[in-house]
Parts: sequence; structure tokens; C-alpha cells
Amino acid sequence: MQPIFASYDPLAVIILSNYIVRLAKEADLVHIPVIEARAARQFEPYATELEISVDLLSGLTPMTFLKRAQAEKRIWVAAIEAQPVGFIVAKFLLESCFIVELDVLPDYGRRGIGSALIEACCEGARLRNHTQITLTTFRYVPWNIPFYRQCGFEILPPERCSRELKAIVEHEARYGFVQKHRVVMRRLLSKRAERRE
Repeated sequence: MQPIFASYDPLAVIILSNYIVRLAKEADLVHIPVIEARAARQFEPYATELEISVDLLSGLTPMTFLKRAQAEKRIWVAAIEAQPVGFIVAKFLLESCFIVELDVLPDYGRRGIGSALIEACCEGARLRNHTQITLTTFRYVPWNIPFYRQCGFEILPPERCSRELKAIVEHEARYGFVQKHRVVMRRLLSKRAERRE
């Protein structure tokens, strides 16, 4: 089912069959660490190969960061009966909108929630006049790259990365992510269609 943007606020809400994607409220933030920790467990079978601790993946977004993102309207949640089951948080760089993290509770996987969260983020980026959206992800986890390719992303070679993206990759390396296991991806954004009256 294609997402439907609510006409009164295109930045805030996407309505789908049994869940809603919207900008996060302050009350939603307490659910984010739980979603993040449960989603991180999916990487446990690959932790040795990725040379990373699952515990590291469980604490990527401190509450101070989430509160700032919520105040700046750059974090969206997918909710079922007002209960968040997934989230996406972005950072608006000079040259692109960068997805900091995307997580969905494993029990709610394969329902289009991750794709819908990406579309909400893309719409937010368009409204801020960004022409591309970027992210970093694990290179060898089986579902990662295929999922993002289905969402319109392509691998961006290091020589084509902006100075800001290179700085993010270097920051991740200092944080504990081994660079050879990471990849930068990009999706070019079409211009936002004119709203119909």
C-alpha cells in the first residue's frame, strides 16, 4: 500500500493500513532505546565478522541527542495504536540529509514500516530543499544493502563522498565501527510534487 500524506501537514504524518508514521512527540522518546536495543540483536549472528559488539549498537542514540532531534523535527516514528514500533532519525548536513539510524522492532519487520519511515524522512528532506539523502550501513549483513537498494539507494564510492560524509565515516571508526565493513549509500531525491487543492 502506498503511503498517503495527510493534507494538513505533509511533514508530520503518513497513514498506512494498520500503522501511522509521524514526527516523534516528546513522549515517544522513552520507547526509542528499547526499539534500538531489540533491533540491534538482529546483528548478533554477524558480530564477530563485523568486529563489533552488539552492546555498542544498542546505545547509539543518547537521550540528549534524541531530545534535540525531536525539537528540530528530524525524528519520525511508526506507531500502532499510539505505540512506537520503529523510528528514523536524521541529520541535515550542508549537502544532504543523513540518516543517523533506522530501527524497527523485529516482531514488526517485513510490513513496509522501514520503507515508510524512509519515505517520511525523504519528504522532510525535500521540504528543506535537500536533493539527496545519505546513510552508512554494514556492507556484509545480508539484508542491509538489498533493502536500501529497494528504497532507491545506491552505493557511493569513497572518492565521491563529500567532506561531511568522510567526517562521519571517520567518526564511526573512532566510535568502534571498522571501516572495511561499512558502506556509504545515497538516494537522489526528486522535486516534491505540487500539492493539490
